[in-house]
Amino acid sequence: MLVFLMFLMGCSVASEMIAPVANFGLGLYNADTYYSKECAWYEPVRFSAATKEWIRKSKPDNEAIEDLARVARNNDVYQEVCGAE
Repeated sequence: MLVFLMFLMGCSVASEMIAPVANFGLGLYNADTYYSKECAWYEPVRFSAATKEWIRKSKPDNEAIEDLARVARNNDVYQEVCGAE
C-alpha cells in the first residue's frame, strides 16, 4: 500500500509524509508537546486597573460585553490548557 501511495503521489511527497502518518497512526502524537509549544508564545489578556474601572463606568453595550466574555473564555482555556495563571 505504501509503495502504491509513493508512486501515486510522487516519491518525494509520499516519502515526506510517511513518518508523520505513521506516528499519527500508531498513536505516537503527543498532545502535551503540542500544547506546551503553544503556551510558550501565548499569554492571557489582562486588563489594567484603570481599564477595568473605565469599563465599569462606561456601561458597555451587549456587543462589547460579548467581546469581554470571549476574552474571559480565552483566558479560561489558557489556564486549562497551559495550567498557568
